[in-house]
Amino acid sequence: MTDIPNAISSIPGRLGTSLTLDNGQLVGHLSSPRTIASRGAASMAAVAFLIDVVGGMTIDTDPNCWAFTSDLSIRLPLAIAPVSIETRAVILRNGGRSAVCEMPLMVDGVEWGSSLISFAKVSRRDGDPVKPPFDAHAAVTRMPSVPLDETLRSAAGFISRDRSQGIVSAELHTELLNPAGAMQGAVVAGLIEAAAEDLADEMLGGDHPYVVTEMEVRFLAQNRIAPIVSSARFVGPPSEGLIRVDLFDDDGNGRRTTSGVVRVAPSPS
Repeated sequence: MTDIPNAISSIPGRLGTSLTLDNGQLVGHLSSPRTIASRGAASMAAVAFLIDVVGGMTIDTDPNCWAFTSDLSIRLPLAIAPVSIETRAVILRNGGRSAVCEMPLMVDGVEWGSSLISFAKVSRRDGDPVKPPFDAHAAVTRMPSVPLDETLRSAAGFISRDRSQGIVSAELHTELLNPAGAMQGAVVAGLIEAAAEDLADEMLGGDHPYVVTEMEVRFLAQNRIAPIVSSARFVGPPSEGLIRVDLFDDDGNGRRTTSGVVRVAPSPS
C-alpha cells in the first residue's frame, strides 16, 4: 500500500495512529500524547496520517497501481487535543484514475472535526519498488504500536532556516518515506505545519505559541529530491491567521511540489 509504513521504524507511523476492523471496515484511532501534541492542540501531521492511512488503505487495493494523495482538507476546532480521535472512510468516488473519501473525525461518538481526501491512481513504473499486497488484518497488526516520545519536527530533523519567512527544510530519511520512495503525506503536512508555526510565532508573538487548526493541501509532485524546503507568507491581515505555504525540492531550487493554505490561532493550552 502506498501510505502504509514500510518499516517498524517509520516516523509518521509512530504519530499515535492504531487500526481496528469493524465488520470488515477499517477504523483508525488517534491518540495524542503530550510529547506529540506539544502545543496543546492535536498535531495536524498526526491527523493527516490518520486520514491518509485509513482512506488510502480503503481504496488502494490494486497491486499494479499506486494511490497517491492529491488533495487533503482538514478542519479542527481550536481545542485541547482529545484523548482519542476516530475515523473511517466514507467513499464518495472510487474510479479508475482517482478516488475521494470523506473522513469524519469523531470524538466520543460526536463529529468533532471534518476532512476530505483525494487520491490520484498511477500505474507502477518499471523500476518502482514492489507494492506490498493488501491484507486488512495484516495492516491492523503491523502498525507501529509505540508512539514517538518527541514531536514530528524533532524526530524528522526539520531545520528552521528563517522563521520570519517560514523557511524550514527536511532531508529524505528512509524513516520519512512511503513504500513508493517519496516523502510520506503526513510528513509533508508536518513540514507545512512547522513552516506556518514558525511564521506565526515570529510575526504575531503573544503569550502562546500558534497551532494550525485548518489545512488545505494540494500535492503537485512527489517529494524525491532532498532537501525539501518551505516558504510561507500571510494572506490578508496577519491577525486573520491565514497562511500560504509552498514546498520546493532540490534545496528550494527545484519544482514546487506542494501548495497549501492553513489557518493558525494561539494555542488553547
